Amino acid sequence: MFGPQISGLLSTIITIFIFVLIVRAIFSWFPGMLYTEAGRIIVLATEWYLAPIRRVIPPVGGLDLSFLVGLIILWALQTFIVSANIVAALVGIVRSVLIFCIILVLVRVFFGFFRMDPWHPITQMVMQVTEPFARPFRQWFPRNPRQFDWAPVAAFVVLLGALVLLSQLAGLVGIVG
Repeated sequence: MFGPQISGLLSTIITIFIFVLIVRAIFSWFPGMLYTEAGRIIVLATEWYLAPIRRVIPPVGGLDLSFLVGLIILWALQTFIVSANIVAALVGIVRSVLIFCIILVLVRVFFGFFRMDPWHPITQMVMQVTEPFARPFRQWFPRNPRQFDWAPVAAFVVLLGALVLLSQLAGLVGIVG
């Protein structure tokens, strides 16, 4: 699609922008950091990109997911520019979403082990986001209040299997990602 020099330049620009987005996320963890001079520059450099995503994907449980969606979009765009293969970019998006879902379900499993506060906003967000994955397994693993919830474990295994299957299929057709 592009020449090697232009592809390399665009890939480098995307990598730098991904780095700036990660710095913005780190700044957001520290109160007041986004209001410093460096924070204002970071917000100015990234808000044009994150604001439209935020309008489509609202915050869940008080967490802004536009950052993660923006990273996945940039990573897929970078994959497409470097490989000039739309299928590889789509496989990359699906793989990234699967990995994100696997991590969230794994966090939910850990919450079950450690008996996290069910009223904490992060716990509620993780439970709300991962329940659609656990719900199909409720008929085999019904939820009991004082027992460990095995439905998220089953969801984790199925999601992990889907990731392995996707990776194997991608390898068979020659998509490296």
